[in-house]
Amino acid sequence: MSFKVGIGIVTYNRREILSGTIDTVRAFTRQPDAALVVADDGSSDGTLAMLRDKQVPVITGINMGIAWNKNRALFLLSHMLDCEITILLEDDARPTRTGWEAEWIQAAQRWGHINYAGDWMREYFVSGTGTAADPVHANMLTAQCAAYSTTALTFGGYFDPRFRGYGHEHVEHTRRLVRVGYGGTDERIDGAERVRYFLMKGDVTVVSSQSYHNTVEEERNLQLARGIMGQQGYRSPWGEDNEMRQFRSETESAMSEGPDRFRLTPPAPNAARVQQIEPGFFSRLFQRS
Repeated sequence: MSFKVGIGIVTYNRREILSGTIDTVRAFTRQPDAALVVADDGSSDGTLAMLRDKQVPVITGINMGIAWNKNRALFLLSHMLDCEITILLEDDARPTRTGWEAEWIQAAQRWGHINYAGDWMREYFVSGTGTAADPVHANMLTAQCAAYSTTALTFGGYFDPRFRGYGHEHVEHTRRLVRVGYGGTDERIDGAERVRYFLMKGDVTVVSSQSYHNTVEEERNLQLARGIMGQQGYRSPWGEDNEMRQFRSETESAMSEGPDRFRLTPPAPNAARVQQIEPGFFSRLFQRS
């Protein structure tokens, strides 16, 4: 099974919000070879049962925080399923128009990486209209929706797994991608760094939802970000070997029934048998990372 675009939805304990987002993604996405996965960060509110009822594929594990959970979706879609473009939605970000994904695909193909231009961020907009061809140039960004080309991830890597819990992981990741040439501009003016992030409106809206903001986690992640911001180095989705084994186990479990189950629209009952995984499949794929 070959996919052009992958759509990942990241979630934690927001079952009802997530259910509505899945419905709108399925209703409004028109890309014929799109994949869908939900990355669940150890929810305990019945999320997994809801996903089974909706026949939505999921990659999950113990609660590890936003960076790890986003890496679950990004790695599975871009690396395991070979999606050319990956669109990452937080569970409260919903498409609003049929064919919404087309402009996100165009923007990722053109710029390598693009983030969401939320209306509440207008004071940070410097220029641009917010389209794929003319993205907003901004000195601030938000994380509700973002798109990535495989090329950008190949050179810039994934979210730094040292970020745990809540806060600052998305800024560090985007800054790293910008430094290697994707998703913005990075100049030094009068001795100071001037970063402009590329943002797009992209027919997405953010609905009201419960926040899991944690001041202690945010402060810890802020100190980490200050220490590593500006380092130009590829990041794997995991750190040391035990983390790699954990990440690999989560990925293998999600992939155990084969790639066909990740189709955006589930196949009709008895339409096809589950694809079998050949021996050595996972070892070969992880050797590519």
